[in-house]
Amino acid sequence: MSLFQSYSDYFVVSQKNGLSQFQTMTAYLGGSAFQTVLDNPVTAYRQLVQQYAKDAAGKAVDPKVATAEATAVFKANPAAAALSG
Repeated sequence: MSLFQSYSDYFVVSQKNGLSQFQTMTAYLGGSAFQTVLDNPVTAYRQLVQQYAKDAAGKAVDPKVATAEATAVFKANPAAAALSG
């Protein structure tokens, strides 16, 4: 196999794993998009709820209060909050 390959080789299905290089790259990009769009916001929200689960004195607060505070942060700036996780 040479360092440079033809364009058509990129779409040839490998006998080794049953996937072409194009299919492999598409799978990686799809997984990355899934993580960025769906997983990161959920994780960031969960971390915010955990962060607001205790008050300044370190005492546990009502879960409804922690959820409300995390929701307020997300509503104020959803993009920054979602990508902070």
